[in-house]
Amino acid sequence: MRIILIEKAHRGAKYVVHFDEGADILLSKEVIIDFGLRKNDELDDARLRDIHETQSYHDAYAAALRLLNYRMRTKRELFQRLEKKTFAGPIIERVADKLQSLGLLDDSAFAEAYISDKGASKPIGKRELERRLREKGLSKETISGALAAVGTDEKQLELASAAAETKMRSLARFAGREKQEKLIAFLLRRGFEWGVVKKVVKSLTKEEVNENDF
Repeated sequence: MRIILIEKAHRGAKYVVHFDEGADILLSKEVIIDFGLRKNDELDDARLRDIHETQSYHDAYAAALRLLNYRMRTKRELFQRLEKKTFAGPIIERVADKLQSLGLLDDSAFAEAYISDKGASKPIGKRELERRLREKGLSKETISGALAAVGTDEKQLELASAAAETKMRSLARFAGREKQEKLIAFLLRRGFEWGVVKKVVKSLTKEEVNENDF
């Protein structure tokens, strides 16, 4: 196939490469420069495959940067989003490797930031944090490392107390056992373990908490 014309596309930043056989392709300026494409160049099937693959990589990389610019993501989240955009697995792996080498894709950093954010805005327990991080595709080792700072009894009590004190304002109309039950259910849903919940509820309601009653 011979290139008969290279012109700017009507929309976007890419260029249309026209061939004598009519099979036009859309390429970025970077790819055109990388391959040194010019009018009258003859391209065989192998070279065309390389060009298509390189363009796919450039497109996937640009898409990944847009996603990461919006918010941090785990490798699995990024992989899933790019798959939905129909990029091939090997291309996505190349993109992920590049982003990881640049420090733009880091599961450990994601886990630490996620835990810090939840601790500041909406405290949740270690059990719930672990469940959510697993859903995001993080490994056991990554999760364990990230949870080390907030997994201590002291930190869990601090987080549970902060969550409970906020919840108590909406429970002002309740009293006695009913208030206690609602507070316990709330903290358990937030993923705090029973031992932590028991101490916090007893401290705030000034009443004993009998585990056998729940």
